[in-house]
Amino acid sequence: MRIGLATAALLALATAAAAEPLRQLRGTVPRALAAMTPAGRAPADLRLGHVTVLLGLRHRRTLDALVAAQQDRRSPLFHRWLDAAEIADRFGPRRDEYERVRGWFVAHGFEVVRDSQFRIALVVAGTAAQVEVALGAPIGRFVHGGRTYHAPLADPSLPESIAASVRGVVGLDDLPKFRPLAAFPGSQTALVPSDFAAAYGVAPLQAAGLTGAGHSIAVVARSNFADTDVALFSSNFLSFQLAPVRVFPGADPGILAEEGERIEVLLDTQWAGSLAPGATLDVVIGSPHGDIPEALIAAIENRAGDVVSLSFGLCEQAAPMVTAELFDAFYAVANSQGQTVLVASGDDGGRDCAPQSLVPAVSLLASSPHVVAVGGTSFALNLDGSVPGSLVERVWEDSGGAGGGGRSLRFGMPRYQIAAGLAGLSSGRALPDLAVAASPVDPGYVIVEGGLGRIVGGTSAGTPALASALALVNQRLEQRHGVMGGLGQLLPDLYRRASRGPDPASRTSSAWCRTAAAGTRARASGWSSRSSSSCGAITCRRRSRSATTAKPSAMPTARPMGSARSAWRSV
Repeated sequence: MRIGLATAALLALATAAAAEPLRQLRGTVPRALAAMTPAGRAPADLRLGHVTVLLGLRHRRTLDALVAAQQDRRSPLFHRWLDAAEIADRFGPRRDEYERVRGWFVAHGFEVVRDSQFRIALVVAGTAAQVEVALGAPIGRFVHGGRTYHAPLADPSLPESIAASVRGVVGLDDLPKFRPLAAFPGSQTALVPSDFAAAYGVAPLQAAGLTGAGHSIAVVARSNFADTDVALFSSNFLSFQLAPVRVFPGADPGILAEEGERIEVLLDTQWAGSLAPGATLDVVIGSPHGDIPEALIAAIENRAGDVVSLSFGLCEQAAPMVTAELFDAFYAVANSQGQTVLVASGDDGGRDCAPQSLVPAVSLLASSPHVVAVGGTSFALNLDGSVPGSLVERVWEDSGGAGGGGRSLRFGMPRYQIAAGLAGLSSGRALPDLAVAASPVDPGYVIVEGGLGRIVGGTSAGTPALASALALVNQRLEQRHGVMGGLGQLLPDLYRRASRGPDPASRTSSAWCRTAAAGTRARASGWSSRSSSSCGAITCRRRSRSATTAKPSAMPTARPMGSARSAWRSV
């Protein structure tokens, strides 16, 4: 009876506003519903606990110009980061506009779960009945793979006066979207943190006494983890104990049952803190309703890390445009306040929608020009697990997967890529931007899960490891140049430096490429001074000198490493 009275009250509100024309927010109904079996309407009292209303940003061109100026050493704005109030006042919706949208949802019975200090979005909660009456979007049920989901049967509509301020609505369905990118087919060898430090020139920074002190790293996750696994990883492979701080913007999801979820959060947590013992390590864990967007937005709203590590994927073509706008808006804000966002580029080569679709595609989460898309490489080890004296690092493509890359269909090529000579590739944003070891087969990364050492990989392994290294770079720049508060979007400077390399022939405009053979996966690396072995890609040149032998069922043990050429000489 109470549900009936609530519905009647909402109908009365809707009737009062009926004179105002409605505008439909197109593109909200998930495309995936076409492959699912309809199962009737959802219950009227079904709670939709995390509905994000995106208002977006104002003056986007001005904001992009500001982010570029923050990376230009000739500009008076170089590394001058904005605070939250500045971002809201200059680039967020006007306060009265935000309050008008907020008030409309409250008046229609929605509960405000979370406001944005930037006024970019607000999160509301309501029932299926409220959504149907207020937004004209009935919620249906659908069955796929033995599970039942809910999703809107029609795109939501808002009165013209409100719709003019709203870019879209996210969260009216519970379909699976974001997938962890950890790869774990198994191997007999693996890198430990000291191997990575030697391979990629981080060891000299550590030898100089840098620990990341005064700086922070944020890992975006959606599962909790066992402290015992983190402690065991620390005692076996580090000279210090990791001390991750859990941050829950919503409800604690607990330790998720899926193996991939458990491995992903442990991989990200253990490796993000592995090279920088003095840095604060925050693990921002989204709730079951809020998922990855909730965790990412919390990391940015609260500026939880100078460096943010995100190791999940989302097929670009499968996601509605409003999802792309939501992530890109917060990525841009992160850059403007000095945060560097690293996102794994994926493990399916140039087919990020696989296996559902084999069309060329990239990950939406990594395709924004405001993130550093981290690709993958591999290198062959000797039979005994050691690294040969003459090592060739190749674009990752083996039985364990392939480094993600390609061109975005949602974002145009940014100016920093055009200036670096990539315009001949396509009109879309090219990715990845750089690459580190990713193959779970050659060489693999060690983690501890369930009390045992495991060998894993994927671009989601190199991403948190790189985040850890950047914490040291942050500290070094603070010491030497007084640079405070992070590095921001470092790609404009990175592309400028790489495009001025000593060998013009090696500066081929190729952050991505496709293999010539039909049916093979597209391959991509990042910045490289070699073009032939990396499909003409551009990545920092580096050499690994050592690896670690391991048995998947036992705890791997470390071996001494040789030296490596520094990749951070410009720091």
